[in-house]
Amino acid sequence: MKKSLLLLSIILASTSLSGCQFKDIDKRAFVLAIGIDRPENIEKQRKYEVTLKIAVPEGDPAKRSQASINITETAESVPEAIRLMKSRIDKEIDFSHCKVIVFGESFARDNLTPIVDWSSRRRDIQLIMLCAIGVPNARKVIETQPRNERLPGNALILSLGKEGSESPFTSTVYSFDLRRRVKERGIDPIMPIVEARNPDLLISDKTALFNKKKLVEILTTNETRLLNLLRSSNFRTSFHVMAEGTAFDYNLETFHSKYKIKERPNGQTTIQYRISGRAVTEESESGVPVDAAMMKAVSKAASEKLERDVMQLFKKIQASGLDPLGWGLRYSSRHWNNETEQQDWERLYPGLEFQVNADLEIKYTGMIL
Repeated sequence: MKKSLLLLSIILASTSLSGCQFKDIDKRAFVLAIGIDRPENIEKQRKYEVTLKIAVPEGDPAKRSQASINITETAESVPEAIRLMKSRIDKEIDFSHCKVIVFGESFARDNLTPIVDWSSRRRDIQLIMLCAIGVPNARKVIETQPRNERLPGNALILSLGKEGSESPFTSTVYSFDLRRRVKERGIDPIMPIVEARNPDLLISDKTALFNKKKLVEILTTNETRLLNLLRSSNFRTSFHVMAEGTAFDYNLETFHSKYKIKERPNGQTTIQYRISGRAVTEESESGVPVDAAMMKAVSKAASEKLERDVMQLFKKIQASGLDPLGWGLRYSSRHWNNETEQQDWERLYPGLEFQVNADLEIKYTGMIL
């Protein structure tokens, strides 16, 4: 009797449960990339222009297609824009496969903090999205479809994530790291800049520097390469240098950088960088004999040039008041007064001195001249 009553109770309880809201895959529209801009028509008082690149699935898994749908909507918030988009498509919008989020340059110069917070809170958006700044705007970048793109949105994913092209001029930034840099004291956000050029070309060779809210400074192509060099170990790239009146190009095979923050008794604080690496020559002017003395001169010239370039980069970063390399975070980790360490660092930062010591060893590859 007790078993029968228990079984009856379970059956009655199950009738009150709501059904599952799961939708089959053929009833979902998978978003591959998001673009967020400020609308040009400000009279409508709508703050956000949202563009979604949605993949069109193929029935045959062996078939490859570039087909995709781009939907753009303006609204007072990003969630509201997405709700409006649902009325324009017959499938449920799904962000679980979204790999890229692009912020328009005009939007990035205003305040991107609310969107960073929204993307990290939404349950179906992964925190491994690649982040970038779109020029002239995010919509143009999202809608650009290079001819060599075999899958929708794959050109952005491969270039920004370095799963395809490994360019030294492209900074890879994921959404989890962007949120960390927005919230963490002592380190500021950075993002690569992707420029859409007609008719179907995407170029990413510059980096945008942010304070906690908006874009403040843009690094040039060479400055971007140096920043990526200092942020990574065993970073491979090539440089051009003049030695003994001869032009050489060398390629880094190994690279390592480390720094210390030194505080002097007189109150002056210095950041001391030590840079080392090994490289091989890739090209030199023909007719110039290459021997041990010449390679020693090339190594010295390359080290001195790298020191000057890195010093100029540090001065530019310091003048902007930003900290993309996390010097303030290092300073806080070595000081234990949580109440005043941030104020102390902000006071010290404008007067920081930099010392850069580079030691590059360049070898000859045995090229035929």
